[in-house]
Amino acid sequence: MTAADPVSPASCAACEQPLAGRFCHACGQDSRSRIRPLRDMATEAFSELSLIDGPVARTIAAMAIRPGRLLEAYRSGASTLYATPLKLFVATTALFLAVLNFGDTTLYQYVWKVDRPGQTLTASYDPVDYEVTIDGATSQERWLQPRIEPAIDPEVVATLQAAAVSAATAEEREAMRYELISNEDEARMSERLSDWLGNVLWLLTPLYALGLTLLFGRKRLFVEHIIFALWAHAVIFLLAMGLAGLNRLGLNLSAGLLAIPYLGYFTLAARRYYAMTWLQAAWRGVVHLLIYVFLILLPVAFAIYATVIDWDAYIRWLNS
Repeated sequence: MTAADPVSPASCAACEQPLAGRFCHACGQDSRSRIRPLRDMATEAFSELSLIDGPVARTIAAMAIRPGRLLEAYRSGASTLYATPLKLFVATTALFLAVLNFGDTTLYQYVWKVDRPGQTLTASYDPVDYEVTIDGATSQERWLQPRIEPAIDPEVVATLQAAAVSAATAEEREAMRYELISNEDEARMSERLSDWLGNVLWLLTPLYALGLTLLFGRKRLFVEHIIFALWAHAVIFLLAMGLAGLNRLGLNLSAGLLAIPYLGYFTLAARRYYAMTWLQAAWRGVVHLLIYVFLILLPVAFAIYATVIDWDAYIRWLNS
């Protein structure tokens, strides 16, 4: 031992067990204390604080190339190179929300814009369909599109206000007033969806897995379906980020197009993960998507909308 070598202590600094060598046999602590380079400390800090580390990056790459093999690695325990399903889900959720926030993109936004600036607008009410329309303005529901401010054109608001004042019947007057309130409800709905998205998906993941249990075999452990559900949600987030990026470039693509690549990835993964034919995996994927959208997502969306709607105004409109 030279004078430059550190002196090994008699006991472990971490667990105080007697040492028989450099490394503690009880906890593995290195007994040779040393000042760590600043570069190593910075690397460790980034690894601890960042959700997108090496394993996550490798996992995302594997998802694009061999999604079925990746899921098999999770189930068999040969997954040391990849992020765990839970971390993958958390990382893609956080990344998706960051993309929406910094890209000034909305998950959902209801807009009502004037077709041509300066034109005269006319509001009308159809008592048969209970619908308010404005000639010269177009309303639209936008998913994963760049944010538009203001979402409701001031001229549209002024036209509805004027129509409420000059309405010939009480029903028409309440319909115009409620349309103004409904526009405010839609704005709150957009904010609520963004605020609740992460929490809602935590609750929906077991329901997604339950649908897998019904369609892909009840003999498997439920945790196997949970692994697939976490992976599938991560895929959805990555596809949504891609669609948001394309819409940011001005393509204005419909969010419904996500179903095509999603079902493709689902079929690839389910075929290998659940050991079945292409056709078996494909039709089960379509049925599962329909169940998830119509029996889970839409009822949840309605429940969220019920928290923002002005029920008093809605009841007044119905009573009119």
